[in-house]
Amino acid sequence: MSDLGELGLSSYEEKVYRSLLSLGSATAQEVSEASGVPMGRIYDVLNGLDARDVVRSQSTEPTRYAAVDPETAVDRLLAERRRELDAREARYEEIADEVGPELAATKPAESRFWTAPLGSDAAVSLERDLFASAGETVRSAMSYPYAAAPWERYEPEIDPFYETVDPVVDVRMLGHAAMLDAAPPEAVERVADAPANVSVRVTTDLETTFDAVDGNEVTFHVPHPTERGERLGVIHVRDESMAGRLVEVFDRAWEAATPLSTVVEDEVPAEE
Repeated sequence: MSDLGELGLSSYEEKVYRSLLSLGSATAQEVSEASGVPMGRIYDVLNGLDARDVVRSQSTEPTRYAAVDPETAVDRLLAERRRELDAREARYEEIADEVGPELAATKPAESRFWTAPLGSDAAVSLERDLFASAGETVRSAMSYPYAAAPWERYEPEIDPFYETVDPVVDVRMLGHAAMLDAAPPEAVERVADAPANVSVRVTTDLETTFDAVDGNEVTFHVPHPTERGERLGVIHVRDESMAGRLVEVFDRAWEAATPLSTVVEDEVPAEE
């Protein structure tokens, strides 16, 4: 880019201005021929330079144009650039004032991944740590890989759930119906006979296992890619926005689900 280009002149504008310095005074056609700027553009270019006080138009027939002296032209272009920069600086400061508080109020998302096969010590430890941190709510959706695994594989993860969560925390457990088929009757009855703060429902509409704690923490259970009924690991995320969306998904599925107590009652044979 040329020096005049740095000061704000386009390629055509620079050619016209330099041509007028040589011509002194000229018509639009003469300027077009001297500068190489097409006639279809010459009037726009000349009028633009005139509006910026770099070129003077003369009231003649046809109109003639002349360049102002270079020192004056440079001063005017420089002043114009300074006004543009001042306006841009003011706009940037305005944007900074707006976005600063917005970014400060945004908590960064934190995530970690742990390898945690079903029923493993690592899985039980992660479960205890997560649910022990709950202060108000727990939303736990248990689908796959639990729904494709034998009860014995994940039984170690059940009792710590009840033992760890504070009695004042509102707990909702949503289990896939396939888990009932794999669990022994006594285990189902034990889950149905949950503490007063724990509600359990059954669904067939939820395919993903996740936990949402206090509306700001989420765990995603990742099924093993080659072993059906096995879990590869758990992803733990701290993100209020993501947790909020998952709670909405959970609550919709919860409203359509069947209370476990109702399922158990329906399966108990009537006495003769």
